[in-house]
Amino acid sequence: VGVMGPWSCDPLLARALPDVASRLAVARLNRDPTLNEGYWWDVVVLPEACGTPQAVAGLLSAERYTTGLVGPLNPGACGAAGLLAAAWNKPLVSWGCLGEADGWPTLALPLPAPAGLLHAILRFFRWAHVAVLPAGLPVTVVTAAGPHKDEARDALRRVQQADGVRVVVLCMHSALLGGEEQRVLLEKAEDMRMTDGTYVFIPYDALTFPLPYHRVPYPILANNTKLRLAYDAVLTITIDSPEVGFHEALREAQEAYEIPAHIDPTQV
Repeated sequence: VGVMGPWSCDPLLARALPDVASRLAVARLNRDPTLNEGYWWDVVVLPEACGTPQAVAGLLSAERYTTGLVGPLNPGACGAAGLLAAAWNKPLVSWGCLGEADGWPTLALPLPAPAGLLHAILRFFRWAHVAVLPAGLPVTVVTAAGPHKDEARDALRRVQQADGVRVVVLCMHSALLGGEEQRVLLEKAEDMRMTDGTYVFIPYDALTFPLPYHRVPYPILANNTKLRLAYDAVLTITIDSPEVGFHEALREAQEAYEIPAHIDPTQV
């Protein structure tokens, strides 16, 4: 199984430790006869280029190494990935292509579509007007925001000028994980008095992974008063882990000598 992702060009995604995670997954799979059905599984971690054309080109070489793929992460490469996997008759499991399985017979969706979850939340609260703020990628709804304060200010002014916007969807790395664009944007929103309940900010990335939240201290909130105040206006929708949290699961794997002892779960 090939596991694709932009591990070498995105420093935050690299903290997912794809090598460690993949080895842990196949080790548990190979130990469980109810899951492996007599097959022996192996994994190879494949780099995915950050640029869409290069990511698509990289898919072509993946066919030689794998009998199935996890990825790609770039939604722009989903169309090519779905067609290629169908032509190769190889399964494709992608958390970046959610909600796009129509016409791609070998694509398996591991999660509900984030857009569907967002729609359910917006419909429940009757929030009809939404702005999208991505990091670096212009979207016609509003504009792009970058790591600089003037970029964040200009983007937020566009939100203020739009008619009746109630929700701002943040398509960038979470500030809790070290995302600079989101930190700068939320701090500037606090300066501009946009975090007083007028707007609700929803981080998109947390929809696709279990962001630890139960009894988890985040140093960036403890050490940054402005961000902590701004975070009152953030609505985080994430995947629940009711039995054991992400950090606890990693610690249990360490105690069972399944992953290296030097890994700090809070940094993963």
